[in-house]
Amino acid sequence: MTATILTIDTATPAVTAGLVRLDEAGRPTVLAERVTLDARAHAEWLTPNVIAALADAGLGMPDLTAVVVGCGPGPFTGLRVGMASAAAYGHALGIGVRGVCSLDAIGVMTPAVSKGEALVVTDARRREVYWARYRDGVRVAGPAVGAPADVDLGEAAAVAGSPAHAGLFGLPVLGVAYPTPTGLVAAVRDWDSVPAPLVPLYLRRPDAKPPVSAAPPVDIGALLDSDAARCAELEAQLFGGDDPWPPAAFSRAIGAADHHYVAARIGDRLVGYGGIARLGRTPPFEFEVHTIGVDPAHQGRGIGRRLLADLLDYAAGGVVHLEVRTDNVAAIGLYREVGFVETGVRKRYYRNGADAYMMRRESRS
Repeated sequence: MTATILTIDTATPAVTAGLVRLDEAGRPTVLAERVTLDARAHAEWLTPNVIAALADAGLGMPDLTAVVVGCGPGPFTGLRVGMASAAAYGHALGIGVRGVCSLDAIGVMTPAVSKGEALVVTDARRREVYWARYRDGVRVAGPAVGAPADVDLGEAAAVAGSPAHAGLFGLPVLGVAYPTPTGLVAAVRDWDSVPAPLVPLYLRRPDAKPPVSAAPPVDIGALLDSDAARCAELEAQLFGGDDPWPPAAFSRAIGAADHHYVAARIGDRLVGYGGIARLGRTPPFEFEVHTIGVDPAHQGRGIGRRLLADLLDYAAGGVVHLEVRTDNVAAIGLYREVGFVETGVRKRYYRNGADAYMMRRESRS
């Protein structure tokens, strides 16, 4: 096969974009590579790096035939930037997007610089590392997360990955620090199959999660005017850089006749909220989802899904619109599951300069 591949990885502090061409024998040639080391500005650097790499290679977006993206493990905020961008490029261009383990993109390169088993580590923050072991470039253990002292070294004879952590293991340090375009392409084991859906690797140790059976029940009901201050508090926490609503805006929306606002509560505590508005004065009505937010302490329990279901019930099968940040992988995935599709992009839609997808769910009537 021959292919011109856009490669992306934001699972580490290296914001990586590259162009790789595969010849008929599957041999890779790197056409361009842009890497910026900035652990807190993945969203700001990725798109410029992609554009610069394309320019360096003398290519345009229509020349691409595939996308490969690192799916972690990595910190949530950075990881979702790369995955959402890769999905957006694939959707816009109608080309396949293949996800690979970002550790594999490092591990697959280790046989060129070391024989035998190699340990790969990247920064997981909280004084922990993501790790996996490789023999001849093939993963034999991991991926996992833990304190450096708890990493299973197995038969590792060398270590690659994060320069700040590789020296903690008493092993020779290899010169492969971050996922590279060549490594990302090499980590794809099967180019002939249909690409699987992208799945982010958010690794957490099991004892860090309370058992589901111990979680208190969540009740879905009406959002009240007295909830406005708490909504604004959560809004600022969740969407602080995206022009969050103040209490007065929530009060107006909650009281509007053509709006439907819903609450998620644990006991008397508001832990989530959502709102939708009816558009137009005469049927057939269309609807617009204004907002959905869930307290970070209670995310991962399906609360957002339940809030969205209530809003869609209110729409009664009508056409529904919404906007969502292009890097909000979790929300985009949820919306796609219930029938929303991207219809366009609003550039610099949010106050902090982030872009938004416009999404639409067609009538179910």
